Amino acid sequence: MAERLRVHRNQLRILSARCLHAREEEAKRIAHLLHDEAGQITAAGHLALEEIGRQLPASGRDRLKQLKTLLGEVEERLRQLSHELRPTVLDDLGLDPAIEFLAAGFSARARVPIAIKGSTGGRLDPLIETAMYRIVHEALTNAIRHARARRVRIQIRRGRGRLCCSIRDDGVGFDCDRLLSGPGRKGGLGLLGIRERLDALGGRLQIRSSPGHGTELQVAVPLRRRQ
Repeated sequence: MAERLRVHRNQLRILSARCLHAREEEAKRIAHLLHDEAGQITAAGHLALEEIGRQLPASGRDRLKQLKTLLGEVEERLRQLSHELRPTVLDDLGLDPAIEFLAAGFSARARVPIAIKGSTGGRLDPLIETAMYRIVHEALTNAIRHARARRVRIQIRRGRGRLCCSIRDDGVGFDCDRLLSGPGRKGGLGLLGIRERLDALGGRLQIRSSPGHGTELQVAVPLRRRQ
């Protein structure tokens, strides 16, 4: 019976990993469409507005300038969406630069200092890099949007066949027991998505928090060779 349960868990883990991989591939496809095709359309829009501007009297150029500004904002938002769907820096350079880029973006938008310590020690399996990036993204979103943190610290450590990452903030905190055992345990912190990614990789999650004393998420994932 124990052996059958173990086999069943392994099968579920493999299926979950495949589903996550398929979702990331679809996200990558949509991100490329946003970046390439939508980018070409907005570039054509800029050229068209330039052409119209040369034909307009001076009285109409202020309105055209407003249209250019709006188009520029749309273009910037499309770039942001493309990056959020699938950051190219993750594929090109790996997890360390991707997390640094992610933290810099959060820090600039929210004006919250985010310190990063440690390193992955090089490239990892793409599934692990993607899962850890998504987990850090979710944790930073929680810390800044929900916990109203003023400082965040990310620490990455590789050793003993595992990749470990902790994300700690000084936000409002919460009652761990109540969150994890109560009827609302799947909401708020996005724990369901984090656990789904960790389960697919055989990883573990620990949460330490209390009201008024911030929150720390500790994640550990077993390493495997990069494919």
